[in-house]
Amino acid sequence: MKPFRTYMKRYRVLIACVLIVALVAFVYKTFFAGEVVATDTFAVVETVAKGTVSSGIQTSGTIVAAQKLDLDVYKQARRIEAVNVTNATRVEAGTVLFSFDKSGAYVEVKSSQVQIAEAELALSTEKAKYGDANTKLRTLQNTLVTLQTDIVQAEKDIVQAKRDFLNASKTAEPGDSDTADKTRPTISGLYAGESQGAYTVEVYSSAADSGYSYKVTGLESDGETIIAGISTPLGTKGLKILFPSDTKHGDTWKISIPNITASEYIVNKEDYDTKVRELSDTIASKKIEIANTQIEIKNESQTDTSSYRNLDIAKAEASLSEARQKQSENYDVVQEQDIVAPFRGTVEGLENVVVGATPTGDTNDSISLGTLISDEFLVNFSLSAVDVAKVTVGQKVLVTVTSFAGALPLEASITEVSSLPESEGVAQYEVQALITQDASSTMKLREGLLAEIEVVQNEVPDVIRVPVSALSYVNGQARVMVVGDLTQEQNNELATMGVIKSVAGTFPSYAVDVEVGVMGTYYAEITNGLTEGMQIIVTNTEADSEVIEQDSFGPPDRGEDSGGGDGAGRGQ
Repeated sequence: MKPFRTYMKRYRVLIACVLIVALVAFVYKTFFAGEVVATDTFAVVETVAKGTVSSGIQTSGTIVAAQKLDLDVYKQARRIEAVNVTNATRVEAGTVLFSFDKSGAYVEVKSSQVQIAEAELALSTEKAKYGDANTKLRTLQNTLVTLQTDIVQAEKDIVQAKRDFLNASKTAEPGDSDTADKTRPTISGLYAGESQGAYTVEVYSSAADSGYSYKVTGLESDGETIIAGISTPLGTKGLKILFPSDTKHGDTWKISIPNITASEYIVNKEDYDTKVRELSDTIASKKIEIANTQIEIKNESQTDTSSYRNLDIAKAEASLSEARQKQSENYDVVQEQDIVAPFRGTVEGLENVVVGATPTGDTNDSISLGTLISDEFLVNFSLSAVDVAKVTVGQKVLVTVTSFAGALPLEASITEVSSLPESEGVAQYEVQALITQDASSTMKLREGLLAEIEVVQNEVPDVIRVPVSALSYVNGQARVMVVGDLTQEQNNELATMGVIKSVAGTFPSYAVDVEVGVMGTYYAEITNGLTEGMQIIVTNTEADSEVIEQDSFGPPDRGEDSGGGDGAGRGQ
């Protein structure tokens, strides 16, 4: 059965037209024909059937994409070799969106192939030398010292690279809107810590000569007195802060380590990661060489007989394995030049992406690879402190998208409930729910669409239900108007338009007391009093239309226009 409001939308045009015609006829006959006649009234009729009734928390929300990926993060300073998408292209997970020039990566592949050939030759040489009785202990010892020195230096370089990365572009950012337009403090010194995060500095009035002190939280907890014109410690890791002359009580500043708000942060991060990766690869490679050299030294120290020469062969075999591993890594680099969609969605926001162009990686680069927006959508909505205590992750939500009038609600499941309020005023907590959309659905969801939300708290399936507008109450007792015997003309009207007409303002109907279970927004569960197939009046054009009332269930016994029957309205 369709939602009640769907029926109302279907019939409201019809009812409006009928009302206009009735009004014109009334005016004409009253003022021009000299007589007054009864106006026609109409009642919308619906057949009682089973369905689902739900009740819960009502609110409104906004549709947002479940996943959004900025494809610029894959931008490389290489020539674009292939562009396989345009704006609004829908792609599956695994689709190659763009390809960058692979010529440099292919050179590395060829180089690794040469290294494999050299390793194979070295292995052949060691096998040929298997019977030789020469020693190379001193050479191996010197090689070991060199390898160990190289590792120590690489480890120092990693430490220095991290320190440079953490200290790049240090600056104080406003901690709230009140300090957004104020002169920023000056941050100096070198951060010597290992942790990443942020310092929060809060200025407050004190008995200091300057009149102010500050509290430090975040990466460290500390506090100092503000001295005019002098840099003071910001924690204990080497940083200092110099406050401007217009510093006031309540000023709040945030110093991120590293500075993730800096325009060059992404480039700095990429450079740091690349350097650490290269140094780590160097250390790993040197450690393998050290292990092999130590084995050779041990063997050469113990004996120089041919029975132990097979260790030289083992080293050559290890070198060959390393070369083959390097080749595999180079093949991975080749594959990294293809930008692949990690999930199904639609590409939007491409600008100036053409074959032959070369991105710079700079924030001012005119080339934008766009954004991949997933086909899955969430609905975001807010609940009060009272209502948020009633919901949990996994709870069912009904989502009615306002842009699609008459469409059935979509089902969703709560995936996240915020623990923090959205503002400092009246507490409102953000809730997210993942929408489940059937594959056959033609509803095209987009970000920003508005929706009516019902967080389902009580739901009963496959029950007798009626539109809420069909209920009326007499002394607290719920009742429904059941349609009795209809004329042939009224049966025709009901079959074609879903309404029945009455000139006198009364309808062939009788009141039936019902017991109401779950009361929803649009439907109410009827636990007693109605059965499937009964026809009931949902609403009519005049609120004070006369009805026949009786003391018991079923149609009245007397043969009046209110209808008759043999107890069709009796509860089952």
